Amino acid sequence: MSNYYQILGVSQEATIDEIRKAYRIRAKLFHPDINKNENSKLKFQIINEAYQTLIDPQKRKWYDFKLKYGTTRVIPQKETPKQRDARRSSIRNQYSREYDFKYAQARRKEREEAKYVKTLVDKVLFYIMMLFGILACFFGTTHLIFDRWEGLKDLTGVLFGVSFLFLLIYGWRAMEKP
Repeated sequence: MSNYYQILGVSQEATIDEIRKAYRIRAKLFHPDINKNENSKLKFQIINEAYQTLIDPQKRKWYDFKLKYGTTRVIPQKETPKQRDARRSSIRNQYSREYDFKYAQARRKEREEAKYVKTLVDKVLFYIMMLFGILACFFGTTHLIFDRWEGLKDLTGVLFGVSFLFLLIYGWRAMEKP
């Protein structure tokens, strides 16, 4: 028995159902638990290998090619040193392009992540500073209302809070413009 079709006892045009049926029959005959012959384990392994190859369409196509042409090895043509150098250079260039592309993707991703974190930190700091400005206005106003009025000196808290908020918002808008 020289090929998988002969091992399973089917023709090369056999359908998958015919191959399954032949496999089951052969597997029952040569299974090591049923057949106590010394070679039954080896025969069962060969039958299983034949079945696994012929049941898979891709493997079967490749196996049929091997049967028809006798080999699957591609015999290389004799190449000149110039052709060899060109082939090596092409491979090197392809590797370099792939490396550059992957490296550029990684750098772009890092920049996007850093930009996102920076934007997030900027927003958090902006809102904290806004809160400080609003609190300065609030406490300055409450000081004016509930404490005795002692002149322009009491307006400093309110003026500081308003100017702080104005500068903060102006700076934020200036940063967001391209």
